[in-house]
Amino acid sequence: MDPDRPRRARTLPRRDLLVAAVYAAVVVSLGSLSGLGVGTQGLLIDGPVWSSSTSTLLLLPAAAATALRHRAPAVTLVVTGLLSFAEVLGGSTIGGYVLLFEALWSPVAYGSRRLARVASGVGIAISLVMLGMTSTWPQPGPSIILGLMLIVVVVGTPLAWGWEVRHLHLARETAERLAAAEQELASERAERAVETERRRLAQDLHDVLSGHLSAVALHAGLAAQLPAADARDRSLATARESAQAALRDLRSVITMLTDENATEPEVTLSWEALAARLDAGSAHSMGISGGAGGHGTAGADGADGADGADGADDGSLARIDPVVEDPARVDPTLRAALLRIGAEAVANSLAHGRTPRRLEVLADTDEVSLTCTNTFTPGHVRADDSPGLGLTTMRSRALAVGGSLSAGPDPADPRTWRVEVRVPMRDRSPLSVEEDAS
Repeated sequence: MDPDRPRRARTLPRRDLLVAAVYAAVVVSLGSLSGLGVGTQGLLIDGPVWSSSTSTLLLLPAAAATALRHRAPAVTLVVTGLLSFAEVLGGSTIGGYVLLFEALWSPVAYGSRRLARVASGVGIAISLVMLGMTSTWPQPGPSIILGLMLIVVVVGTPLAWGWEVRHLHLARETAERLAAAEQELASERAERAVETERRRLAQDLHDVLSGHLSAVALHAGLAAQLPAADARDRSLATARESAQAALRDLRSVITMLTDENATEPEVTLSWEALAARLDAGSAHSMGISGGAGGHGTAGADGADGADGADGADDGSLARIDPVVEDPARVDPTLRAALLRIGAEAVANSLAHGRTPRRLEVLADTDEVSLTCTNTFTPGHVRADDSPGLGLTTMRSRALAVGGSLSAGPDPADPRTWRVEVRVPMRDRSPLSVEEDAS
């Protein structure tokens, strides 16, 4: 469809039928008045060529063709235009001028751009013919002035008015299309906002609960295998504390969702807590001298098929650079993102890996690096092209602060699973740049 073309009616509008009927009544009325001496002499120098009754019969089909001014304006231009102009030249009624006005106006207002231009060209041709005919009358000066007046009224006015109406129609339709497109865009934005909120909620729930619940499962499983009563009590107490922390964090997330002023959940998360989780996962810290053979289940992230607490235990180690806790060096938003990533990495290490497990967070002049390693059973690694929610969440959080994440077997030691995150320092973080610019 031509965007510069007003929309056509598929059927004949009642208004156009009414207009055609009114024009037919006007033609009949003006034909009757012509018999009483109210009419014209035509543009031919010899006067009218046919009678008023013939003019009426000639103009009735022209009036009927105006019913197609919306549906087929080209028909109106051809039929009404030819018959009415013939009446202007050789007839004796004013009806020819009235219908010629409509014949030039309708194609411009309702037709395609090409038809509108054709109608304008026809109007120019009619103007030249009218001017030429009036110049042959006696007293050429006044006759030419009369011809110019007829051109302005019968040709110039309908063409100018038709183009104005056309532009108004096109402007309205363009505004309607823009409004519809804007409404559709707003609907898509609303759907994206809902989807983004769902993903953020899933990430927050995963971040605040996965670590605690992994600790609960780990300590509850070890408590059933520990021979010493005091070690079992410590394991159960740690599991209870982890469950209580998970409940507090869950309430914090719910508060964030119901409080419009809250932006981030206040979770019970710190580097010391992550180090304690690693230490608690060590058989030495639980007082086990031998092996507690437990078999892990296939996890969502990292390596699966590994023991949650292997008997061959070399201990766990957490090394946190104090610079990371300095807000003057590391942006608090960046630190929070690293904590979330570290919590997920530790949870995966405890759930799916073997000791030794290590967490190392170091800062230099340009970037902060977080490395979490654990041993695993080669051959039981989930394909990197289908990561679980944990790896996806860690990667998205790293990208959000301008960093990168890699996860997989260590090239230097194929039995070690290595998760490494590198993010820029405060002065290079996109979030910090945005904050400084504001």
